[in-house]
Amino acid sequence: MLRRVLFRLHWLIGLSASVVLAVVGATGALMAYDEELLRWLNPGVLSLPARTGPAPTLPQVAAQARAAVPERPVTFITAASAPTEPWRVWYAWPPGKRGGSSRGELRYIDPATGTLLPEARGQRFFATVKLLHRTLLANEIGKQMVGACTVALVVMALSGLYLRWPRRMANCWNWRSWRSWLVIRWGRAGRIRWWDVHTVIGTLVLPLYVLAAFSGLYWAYDWYREGLQRMAGMPVIAKTKPIEGPSKPLDDAALARVWNSFITSAPAYGTATLRIDDARNGKVDINWLPADAPHDRAFNRVTLDAATGAVARNEHFADKPPMQRLLAGMLPLHNGRYFGPLGVVLVLIGALMLPVFAATGWWLYLDRRRRAQPQRHRQGVPARAG
Repeated sequence: MLRRVLFRLHWLIGLSASVVLAVVGATGALMAYDEELLRWLNPGVLSLPARTGPAPTLPQVAAQARAAVPERPVTFITAASAPTEPWRVWYAWPPGKRGGSSRGELRYIDPATGTLLPEARGQRFFATVKLLHRTLLANEIGKQMVGACTVALVVMALSGLYLRWPRRMANCWNWRSWRSWLVIRWGRAGRIRWWDVHTVIGTLVLPLYVLAAFSGLYWAYDWYREGLQRMAGMPVIAKTKPIEGPSKPLDDAALARVWNSFITSAPAYGTATLRIDDARNGKVDINWLPADAPHDRAFNRVTLDAATGAVARNEHFADKPPMQRLLAGMLPLHNGRYFGPLGVVLVLIGALMLPVFAATGWWLYLDRRRRAQPQRHRQGVPARAG
């Protein structure tokens, strides 16, 4: 009875969520190597020729960025220590226009010459793909749909595993039973072959889907994220209204003080990001990534006094408790980069399989209905939906 209930629940949830999960999977596969693809498409923008001479300073690059687009304020800057890396500059969105990033419009600048580089080809495409992956391009409604379908993915994965599990525990240790779990009978006719594709591949990628689902929910639901943060002993910051009144951008002297102090406290930085358009609280936070960071979210944070450049707080990623380090790396966990190149490949394969599961699941469902029709007619029973 339980198997019958779980089987119906499995296909009912699968049919309801399959289209959304197929879109999420296809977009996730496109994003697996987005950074590498962007670099390949933009050799003169994201990879610069090495230059000699004194290292550029943040006040210098900020002044050059402001001069390049004087009608729009610079909001954030990401400095890179590598001489072949461009610096990232975010400009405030023009009136009446707002993209997917709350920081503003991203541009790249050559720090050695102060030249604003052309917009990276494919940048808008991948920004749209990311929004499609997270919200289906439907803002909060789409975000909730993706979150609900992510929960459905966990239910389908676990129920599918239960339905495949041998009814007798003795069969778990039979090599023939395990062989049926891992072998696709490509030579058999339609239903058997596609059943094997659906179940065998589903078993193999199940750990990936559980990990992707539990990490993806971190951005889908505030209560889920805040619950994990409380478990990790992290302060949960309530959402507050924006500070009213005119913003207070950092002037050149404050930028120089802050940057010189930062360079002294973090000489081995790889990248450093700070907000320069608003320092009304008198403090400047710089999130910086060491050159030897374990992943691209292992940020350290230093808080500086804008008036004096003194260090008010210095937080290191390595000093955080294990649970907090895990939560900080939730995005690398989700996209596989936490586990290196092999992890990205596995996530790519798992994402590509979601459209396959949607197609094979629908095929098996429709084939089951087609096979049930003649039997119902012979018994004189009207056909029922499902």
